[in-house]
Amino acid sequence: MNLNVSWIRSRNALSLLRERLTPKLVEHKQKLSRSSSAVFVPFCHREDQLNLLFTKRTETLNSHSGQISYPGGRCEEGETARETSIREMEEEIGVSPSQVWGNLSRPVVSLKLQNVYACVGYVGHFEDLKMKLSPNEVSHVFTVPVEDLVHSRFEKTYQNQRSRRQWEMLADRVDSEFDDQQDRAENIRRISQITEYTMPVFPSPIDTDPDIWGMTAVMTDRLLYTAFRINGYKKHTFTPSVS
Repeated sequence: MNLNVSWIRSRNALSLLRERLTPKLVEHKQKLSRSSSAVFVPFCHREDQLNLLFTKRTETLNSHSGQISYPGGRCEEGETARETSIREMEEEIGVSPSQVWGNLSRPVVSLKLQNVYACVGYVGHFEDLKMKLSPNEVSHVFTVPVEDLVHSRFEKTYQNQRSRRQWEMLADRVDSEFDDQQDRAENIRRISQITEYTMPVFPSPIDTDPDIWGMTAVMTDRLLYTAFRINGYKKHTFTPSVS
């Protein structure tokens, strides 16, 4: 996308970004169970540019090993999304936020059909962060300038590997115009026929790292749309192919 977002390089970019985002963010105050997860989406300054900070998960983790993610993890019983995301970031990279702006309005539903909430905020200047990485969870961290993310998104096609049971469970969580059981059954039938679909992807600046994809890419895309839609940023549209 060829957009003019030069304001993100201005001296007051942080306050402008916060002003754009905070009216669209929410505070999920409900206490969550261990079936939910939360991540912290950390903005930071690096070399006077606003960046987003990402982690690469270690190869030894049981789930999402080796993938790019935001700091986060499973909720402890009774925690809010904000509490979980901050605790997990402190545990994973030893950083606490200096500003917490709120949550993306809707959680992302993972392939395991769990709600994953995204809390957004600012952690300061990257050069000043006294990070302490959890060796069992985080291989390394890196940052990407926000302006680069705005211009670099591409789309990738994935094959549908969900079972019918997964689609039945997912049908209860996604937006739908269907109200009764008969309509719900039709909705399941329709979406279970999806053979492939496209999703947003952002390139990693490190050649040896995988691209930023999956839930992390979806959250990033939603966040960029919220901040830059008045500049013409288009949110990725789910485009399935059916058999």
